[in-house]
This record gives sequence, structure tokens and C-alpha cells, in this order.
Amino acid sequence: MIDEQDYEAFEWIKNNVGPEYMKAILEPWKGAAFTAITGKNVHTWILGYPLPKDVEAREFLSSNCTDTAFLRENGISIVYAENECNNPSLKKVREHVYLLEE
Repeated sequence: MIDEQDYEAFEWIKNNVGPEYMKAILEPWKGAAFTAITGKNVHTWILGYPLPKDVEAREFLSSNCTDTAFLRENGISIVYAENECNNPSLKKVREHVYLLEE
């Protein structure tokens, strides 16, 4: 489900992202591992098969994370994206890791 790069990024998040950032969006297949490693919540994760919420997460990520309203409406403050995020409300703090600035 995850590779070494993901594992290292999740460990980095666990050790460097404060408790004020508690909910993330990322590729839904990686959600269970993210939560297990970081101790933080995820917007959605795939347990058996993709649900509409999983499709919604993928659409957000594939559109370069531009929908700030989506993040705020869902209480999401961490974005882990394999693609570059083009959103001025997100601050890149590490490769693939973005935090929502308030």
C-alpha cells in the first residue's frame, strides 16, 4: 500500500506536524497506514472497495488541490499529494506534504 517514501513522510508528519493539524487528505488506499503511523485522522480511506467519498478525494488531489472551500468544509488541514498542489492557502512543508494556512 505504501512505499519507503510514504513511510518516511508519514514519520516526518508524526514528528513535525503539531496537534492543531489533525485531519489529512491523501490517496485513499494509503489512509489506513497514514493513520497508523501518524496518529492523525484522514478524510477517507478504502477498506474494501472505493466509495463516493474516495472518488471525491481523488478528484481533489488530481485537480492540484485547488479547492480550499472543500478543505475547510471537511476540516482538513494536511494534504499529502503525489502531484504538486497549486493552492496559495497551502504551504509546502516537505516533499508531498502541505499544510492549510488559516
